[in-house]
Amino acid sequence: MPGVVSPLSSLQLQRNLSVENLSKKDDEKISFGEYLKSVLQYTDQLQKEADQATRELVSGNLENLHDLMIATEQAQLSLQLTVQVVNKVIQAYQEVYRMQI
Repeated sequence: MPGVVSPLSSLQLQRNLSVENLSKKDDEKISFGEYLKSVLQYTDQLQKEADQATRELVSGNLENLHDLMIATEQAQLSLQLTVQVVNKVIQAYQEVYRMQI
């Protein structure tokens, strides 16, 4: 079904977003900022897929309500995790900023 997240998406996320797979070359690793950007893009994609599944349900094109619920939960969990990581990064930055040299 187009627009519906497969149950293996979380496993694919771990595989696709691993630092080794996101490196530009075999000997060059990506920066934390680039990694975070790719995670944000993936979270956005999950949100869009959940929205598409909702539209398909309303229009009568989605036959299985479970697919919608799975897509919505994955998008919600991904967003919650992303927000928590961003909050931790901000908290770490504030602690470093307050350090006295």
